[in-house]
Amino acid sequence: MKKYLITGGAGSLGKALVKRLSENQENQIYVYSRDEGKHALSFGHNPNVTCFVGDIRDYDRLNHVFGIVKPDYVIHAAALKRIDDMELNPTECIKTNTNGSENVAKVSLQHKVSKCILVSTDKACEPVNVYGSSKFIAERIFTNYDYYSDHTIFSSVRYGNVIASRGSFIPLWVDLINSNKKLKVTSTEMTRFLFTLSDAVDVVLNSLHLSEGGEVFIPKIKSYTLPSCINALGELLQKTPEYDVIGLRPGEKLHEDMLGESELHFTYEIKTSNIDLLQVRPQYTKRIFTKRPVYKGLHFNSSLHVSEKVDELLTLIKRGLLDTIDDV
Repeated sequence: MKKYLITGGAGSLGKALVKRLSENQENQIYVYSRDEGKHALSFGHNPNVTCFVGDIRDYDRLNHVFGIVKPDYVIHAAALKRIDDMELNPTECIKTNTNGSENVAKVSLQHKVSKCILVSTDKACEPVNVYGSSKFIAERIFTNYDYYSDHTIFSSVRYGNVIASRGSFIPLWVDLINSNKKLKVTSTEMTRFLFTLSDAVDVVLNSLHLSEGGEVFIPKIKSYTLPSCINALGELLQKTPEYDVIGLRPGEKLHEDMLGESELHFTYEIKTSNIDLLQVRPQYTKRIFTKRPVYKGLHFNSSLHVSEKVDELLTLIKRGLLDTIDDV
């Protein structure tokens, strides 16, 4: 039996992780989050899930719960994520995303967790906003904790926009198009990395399994322009969407980064059965890593990995929307 503790386990990714991990009846899953309402609604029927109400800002509560659970693996998905809100509330963002992440790392080390992985974001790569900066520091904290750990492996995983997760623009646009309302588009040149919630679960669990210490994992996924997204949704809904261009919001990038140019020199490739990964190894480490091929491609800026295939995007969006219908 393996014990998994998921912080922020009542969120979109958390619920999807619980569902996937529950497929193995031997897994015991623990959810740690502030949303007690979702605990009962999402997990009340699942005998393999135990929920704890708590905030990652509260070290004493975390320490108490870890002492009860004694988890083997920790997936740290709790975070404040809305970019514009975090620009206006930077101190709150730091308290949760940075200080809270250190609390999770500290208790994982203290309770000798086998592996602890931080769910990060593409916005942590060469950040321009508070949210991305808070996650950038959280990644560095996990790498630093790994450097001083002789038992717990710490690592991080970055990824892009998850279709139909909480806050995603795709379901918002679907509702607007179905209501014959205009879309608000920041820029017709904007590109974004997109994949489904099921893909995100695959990436997180593969990264957890493959982690060797202090690294950051990045999925090799494609990006799409906002006009391509509009065209794909138009085909899906059999309508011609109208839109207004409103310009970038505070803290928003025209193109996202998942792998920076400065990281190319210590990045390696990992083949998996679904989405291949890049492994960005720490520049200071005591770990001995598995021999893998060096990544020799371009850095991962969304403008450099654009797919113009609307049919491909349409299939991806359909898969992504089905994830929400089949959610726990």
